[in-house]
Amino acid sequence: MKKKKIRKLYYKFILEHQCPPPKLKSFLRFAHLTKDEFYEKYKSLRDVELDIWKHGLNDVLSHLGASPEFMSYKQRDRGLAFMYSWFEFMDENSSYFKNCSSLDSSDFMYGSNDFKKLLKCFMNKLLKEGMACQEFKDRGMNNKHMCDFFTGLFFMNLKQWGKCDGKKNHKQEEYMDALIEKSMIFFFDTLAPNLFDTFIDLMKHRRSK
Repeated sequence: MKKKKIRKLYYKFILEHQCPPPKLKSFLRFAHLTKDEFYEKYKSLRDVELDIWKHGLNDVLSHLGASPEFMSYKQRDRGLAFMYSWFEFMDENSSYFKNCSSLDSSDFMYGSNDFKKLLKCFMNKLLKEGMACQEFKDRGMNNKHMCDFFTGLFFMNLKQWGKCDGKKNHKQEEYMDALIEKSMIFFFDTLAPNLFDTFIDLMKHRRSK
């Protein structure tokens, strides 16, 4: 059985049971899989779940990358568009994401996994392109630290999304939209040229005389 099929069955299990499989044998019985068939593709149920997150993120990024409108945006607007698109995807699949184990997992939030690597790769590319066109100020800081900062804000938003009750609620939607917008403005404002940077540039110029 292909990995994609296992992911679909895992997704289906959570939709039907409103919780992750308590043990591997529960999922194997549901998916009509043997242990050997499962272990040929995945080491654990956690790996299946992480793979679903990664493929979901990859699908969102691929969809945005194929959009001429998105590609015409400045880097700041691309970051904001990504965040809105991601949480729209989360809302569309909330029955799954609200009931999977990852949102309550500190390891998922703070550990290393392919989902976070893909997220940081996206932001690193955004930062490089923004600095190349001088939309962002190159402050001589390793991009890794800014990617970590972005990831921290991303998971803060994710945690807040997880606390919403899952029902269509206009007030909750407004709250999340505002949180996403404000967190991204805060992030990109730390990269934008400002009056202080202009003053430093002036002082450097005067000293170079």
